[in-house]
Amino acid sequence: MGLTSYRLASAALAALAGSAVAELSVTIGSSNNVLTGPVDGRVVLIFAPKDTDPLDDIDVTSSPNKMYGKNVAAFGPSDTVTLAGGDVNGTATGVYGWPLVSLDEVEPGTYNVQAFLSPYDTATRADGSQVRLKFPCGDGAPNVNGVGSLKTTTVEVDVTGSDQTITLAFDDIEPPSTSSGSEIGSCYQGNYEDTELLKFVKIRSEKLSAFWGRDMYVGANVLLPKGYDADDKSVRYPVIYAQDHWDADSGAFGYPNSAAFTSAWDNGIIPGTNGNPDRPTPKLIMIKFRHESPFYDDSYAVNTANIGPYGDAINEELIPHLDSLFNTIAEPYARIQEGGSTGGWVSAASLIFRPDLFGACFSYYPDSLDFHRHQDIQLYTNANAYVNADGSAIPSIQTHDSAGNQQILATVAQENHWELVFGTASRSFLQWDVWNSVFGVQGLNGYPLEPWDKVTGEIYPESVEYWKSFDLANYITTNWAGAKNLGEALKDRIHISVGTWDNYFLNEGVVEFQSRVDALGGEGWANVTILANRTHGGLYERRETWNYIELLDKWISDHAPDGPTPLAPAATSPSTRGNVFADVIANGGRGAALARQADPVVTVKQAKVKCGASVSGTLGRWDPGVKLTAQWLVDGEPSGAAFAVAQGQTVRFAPTTAPTSDFEVQLAVTGVKRNYVDETRVSEAAVVQAARRR
Repeated sequence: MGLTSYRLASAALAALAGSAVAELSVTIGSSNNVLTGPVDGRVVLIFAPKDTDPLDDIDVTSSPNKMYGKNVAAFGPSDTVTLAGGDVNGTATGVYGWPLVSLDEVEPGTYNVQAFLSPYDTATRADGSQVRLKFPCGDGAPNVNGVGSLKTTTVEVDVTGSDQTITLAFDDIEPPSTSSGSEIGSCYQGNYEDTELLKFVKIRSEKLSAFWGRDMYVGANVLLPKGYDADDKSVRYPVIYAQDHWDADSGAFGYPNSAAFTSAWDNGIIPGTNGNPDRPTPKLIMIKFRHESPFYDDSYAVNTANIGPYGDAINEELIPHLDSLFNTIAEPYARIQEGGSTGGWVSAASLIFRPDLFGACFSYYPDSLDFHRHQDIQLYTNANAYVNADGSAIPSIQTHDSAGNQQILATVAQENHWELVFGTASRSFLQWDVWNSVFGVQGLNGYPLEPWDKVTGEIYPESVEYWKSFDLANYITTNWAGAKNLGEALKDRIHISVGTWDNYFLNEGVVEFQSRVDALGGEGWANVTILANRTHGGLYERRETWNYIELLDKWISDHAPDGPTPLAPAATSPSTRGNVFADVIANGGRGAALARQADPVVTVKQAKVKCGASVSGTLGRWDPGVKLTAQWLVDGEPSGAAFAVAQGQTVRFAPTTAPTSDFEVQLAVTGVKRNYVDETRVSEAAVVQAARRR
């Protein structure tokens, strides 16, 4: 039985038993002047086991906590917010809990209780869309208790099992991390102090700032090789762009936290093993990016309708700036993209969208490269993201024991419901929500047009259709020939590895990707390695660190102008470029969302209507997932009862008695969807003439 079904069944059994449910509520105010004015935001309330810190474990696979979320608007210094009850239909405006939906389901016992308020800023983007979001500030966008969040003191509470109200107060604010760095932009994207070989660079992005209507920054952690001389412009270095999640002040490959790697890099010598001699470290510059965004700890480094032109900010602003500061080789063959998991998708997408800028990608266990399998969801054919047609729950996180037996740690439903505690409208700062933000277009409400109902899992095929420009297999095969000619431009430049036991089922998207590109390019068009019985983790092909870095260095040498297989000029032509922001926003921004809408229309097929004749109406166009109710109006007044309708349906109005005078008919249609404002649209009036005697 799926999680949602279990919850509803439990409630139904309680109702049938006639048992009275004790009402538990929590009222939260503020003190210590933590609020100076009204704020919008998300309240997260946590019941943790006695003697534990509520933030010790909030993970979907292991947390013992009961957690509840509620949106607040204009919450001021003298206001209180009460969390009580909770149900699956109140996610946008009411209380929603995980793993127990309602506060009334919290079992009697002793708990450590704490609440947090993540404040939202209101941003009006350049395309006219307005959203309320939390902008991270050098903290990696945590899903709770980020910089600037309000929090209560943790209190020990005995839940009695009888009607009970708990009172808390927001009395503290989470401060930014202390830093001695001198970078611009305060705490945005962090602020770190240079060391001898690790340099920190941050710029204000003109492109992002214009899109968001506020100062926006991107940064880089630049690891220089031993012996680097900034004044010697005759010696220039290839660049490895190591894509990853937010890593604060860390450099590539764990520098300086990995003692063995750091020692070798600082000394410029790789210690010999198994009787082999020492050898010099490759002479490379390694760069990691800092691009935490208002939806996640990184932006996925591409141009998107929801998060903005982060691809351009990094590729067109930050990288040229870095090239001006450091002695890089600013040519595609000398620029390698690499990374795992999220970084695996980012590194692959960076090359696939910009063959003119980068030489190759080495991507390991990447997020779904082909949405025929979005993790384990058959996104293009399933009716539901949480259950298959046979009723089986779709898993999201797995592990295997020493005997190879699979163990499911979380289902897609459980993980999505858990995310709902931390934010509605794809604002949880968690994985499924950021995919909505990156791959999807804007909805009419300004937030990501989600591909399925977050509570029920019902998939909206029209929403999924908009994801196809970020389905990398679809993008390559669609642009195989023609102006971009990706079949030739990307041949032998994509390198991917993944294990058959990937903890997040990412091997399935890799297999689909390989099948589709090989169908056009032949076996081996992309270099794909499937590792038997290997999980999520490690470097490309599970290579040892220095072996892997030397592989990257060799690829650069082989494809240099004087190498044995230089990159052909056509392979890096400007015509190969994709993911152009003007196209992205035109197809997925506010203007596109408005263009998808249309009002109802009433059509009178006969000028004179007798008893039993009909008038037809269409419902207009609405965003996917909007549930509709229709109401006929005659001369501006309701005629008959309102009735449920489905998008795309044609409805008919038939007078039950012969009209004796002309009248006007209109169709009013009301649309309702989670995280949308309820809206009623009314058609233009159609005049119906009564039949007249001669």
